[in-house]
Amino acid sequence: MFNQQYAILTAIDSYIEPLLIRVLSTKKLGVCCETIKIDSLSSSCGKEQGDRFKLSIPYAKQNLVWNVFFDSQCPEMGPDFIFNDNTFLADIDVDTLSVKVPSLANWNPNDENALLNVLKELLLCYKEHQIQLIQKQARLQIEYNMLVTSQEIRQEDIEMILLPFSSKPTEARFLISLSVDLSQLQIRTCKSESDVAVLLVTFSGTDWNRITSQLQFSKSLEGILNEIVELYIPYFPSDTHLIHYILKIKKFIAAKVNSVIQSLEKRREYIAAFLLLKYEAILEFDSIKYTYISCLLCENDFYAVLYIHLPLGFPREPPTIELCSIYHITSQDTVYREKVKNYPYEFTWTPHVMIKRLLTFIQRNVETFKSNSIKNCSAIHD
Repeated sequence: MFNQQYAILTAIDSYIEPLLIRVLSTKKLGVCCETIKIDSLSSSCGKEQGDRFKLSIPYAKQNLVWNVFFDSQCPEMGPDFIFNDNTFLADIDVDTLSVKVPSLANWNPNDENALLNVLKELLLCYKEHQIQLIQKQARLQIEYNMLVTSQEIRQEDIEMILLPFSSKPTEARFLISLSVDLSQLQIRTCKSESDVAVLLVTFSGTDWNRITSQLQFSKSLEGILNEIVELYIPYFPSDTHLIHYILKIKKFIAAKVNSVIQSLEKRREYIAAFLLLKYEAILEFDSIKYTYISCLLCENDFYAVLYIHLPLGFPREPPTIELCSIYHITSQDTVYREKVKNYPYEFTWTPHVMIKRLLTFIQRNVETFKSNSIKNCSAIHD
C-alpha cells in the first residue's frame, strides 16, 4: 500500500504525515478486511506540501469517501470533514459532537493516533446513523433487533448501510464478521487476529424480500480453506430471518473446517504409512501440510523417482502419481516423467493397503515406463 501511495505521502505536510501513516498502516478498521486508502492531495495555502486529502474508508462493502481538511499553519487545530453521505451529522450541534467525537474536541497534534482515533469515533457515529435509518424500515428493523439481542453475534461485528444516500433507499447491506475456530489445525503455528469469515447479506426489492448473500474469507485463511472458498454457500430464503441464516452459515463453515481437519489427518496417516514401508528410499516429504512425498524405486537395476501428491480432498480425491526417470531427458531439457493412471484405489482402504497396492501396480508396469523413457528421450550422459 505504501509503495502505491509513496508520491502522496512525500508531498504531504510534515506534521500531518505521521498521523496519516498511522491511519494507512491500520490493517483492519471495523468489520471489513480492507484498509483505508488516500488520494486527491491538495494544499490550503498554495504550498507545495499538502494538508487536504480524501480518504476512502471501507464500511459494509461500501467505500465512504471523506474529505479531510487540515490547516498546516495552525497545527493545533483539528481537521474538518466533508462526507459523501450528506445525511450524516447534518444537524448535529457542537456539544453533541464533542461527546460523540472526544478525540476531535480534545485534539492533540502530538499524538500520532489522533487522526485514527477521530476516524474510529466518526465510524461509530456513522454506524449509529445507519441504525437509526434502518429502524424506519419494518423488515430491516426486525432483522437488526434480532441480531443484536441474540447471543451469537456481537454488535461490533455488524455493519449495515442503506443505499443510495440522500434518497429513498433501494438496497440494504448487512456485513457480519464470523470468527472461525482453527484450533484443531496442527499446521497453525499461531492464531491471526484477522482469521475471520465475512458474510455480506444484501436486501432489496419490495418489502426487502429479494436477498443475496456472499461469504468471503480473510487472506490469512484463504490458503488454509481454499477448497472451501470455491463452494457455493446455502441459499437465503426470503421467509428466513437473518439470525437464523447466520447460524446456518456458521454450521456450514464448521462442517467445511472439519473436512479440512479430517483430510489433514488422513494425509498425515498416509505419509506416516509410506515412511514405514519405504523409509530407506525416501527422498523428501511435506512435514507440515502433508501434501507430497517422493522416494527412489529400483526394479531390475532400473531406478526411478516416485512422486506422490496428496490433494486437499484426500482420501475421496485420489493422489496424483508420477514416475520420473533419473537417466533420460526430453527435447525440452527436462527429465522424462509420466503420470501413473488407472492404478487401484479405493478411498475406504487404509493407507497401508493403498500404498502396497500402488507399489505392486508400479512394479508390474515399470518396464513399460523404462521402454517409453528410452524411446522418447536421450540418455542424460549423452
